Amino acid sequence: MALRKLYSEIKGLKVKELPDHVKPMLSIGYVKKAVQRGMDNYHAKYIETSSIDPLLHVCYGGMILSYLIALPEERRHLEHQQHAKEHGLGEPSGSCFGEHLFAWCFFGISGHCRLEDTVFANAKIRQCSKKIA
Repeated sequence: MALRKLYSEIKGLKVKELPDHVKPMLSIGYVKKAVQRGMDNYHAKYIETSSIDPLLHVCYGGMILSYLIALPEERRHLEHQQHAKEHGLGEPSGSCFGEHLFAWCFFGISGHCRLEDTVFANAKIRQCSKKIA
């Protein structure tokens, strides 16, 4: 709604007049007043009416926030999973187990994946598998 109001205000202006119209809206005082006006409107609409909506807003906001916080880690996991698929490395039960040398050694020895398929198929893993076997 605020964008619709802004659009209706600026659609009749010329390009030269636009900066003079928008610049006062970007001041700290104007932003503080706009936020306070929004808080007052929210309070009048939801708090004073004893609505359940503020609780839902907190729940949905918490879910969105937790998703956004976890997103970078999930993206790294998905990129790793995609990289593993491209190189023919299977991941058991969708878990990311390629981060630790011990995990690769263990799965290579136990037969869940072939040692030749691992990224760390080098002398250290072969030595590790000989010591354990």
